[in-house]
Amino acid sequence: MQEYVVVDLETTGLDPYKGCEIIEIGITEIKNNKIIRNYSRLIKPEILIPPFITELTGISNEMVKNKEGIEMVLPRFRKFLGDRVMIAHNAKFDLKFLNYYLEKLNLQTIDNHICTLEILKKSKSYKGKNKKLETACEYYNIKNENAHRADSDTKATAELFLIIKDEVFNELV
Repeated sequence: MQEYVVVDLETTGLDPYKGCEIIEIGITEIKNNKIIRNYSRLIKPEILIPPFITELTGISNEMVKNKEGIEMVLPRFRKFLGDRVMIAHNAKFDLKFLNYYLEKLNLQTIDNHICTLEILKKSKSYKGKNKKLETACEYYNIKNENAHRADSDTKATAELFLIIKDEVFNELV
């Protein structure tokens, strides 16, 4: 049985090494080439969410003020992921944050992953103007109604993966 966990993060900035934090984690599960579950969890950061991040994501300080912190959410996420393959669009970004905070919490880091951005780079049939998730969704007619929110982005990434995986998947695993 093929099982994947598609992950997307919303963060307070671009670099956890400069104090940026995870404010939302989205998960979409794929089993046997079908999307079976999609959800997200808001996370209370230790810093205030910058206004430009609120504008981009719609996530405000008010929305996260009573949510659990990363030290509560991430251990449950890591246990949930287990040894399944994680999928992300631009996985390098998400893994930088996840592995930074996993190490900080003395939890096992993630190295078993697939990046849909890298699949698009290898695709001979994809003719989008760039490899952004938004562009790929437009190209393949995938609805991502709430872009820059983790649950919507993971569902769109899962749909993208299911469309493009067969073309180059064997080269990646």
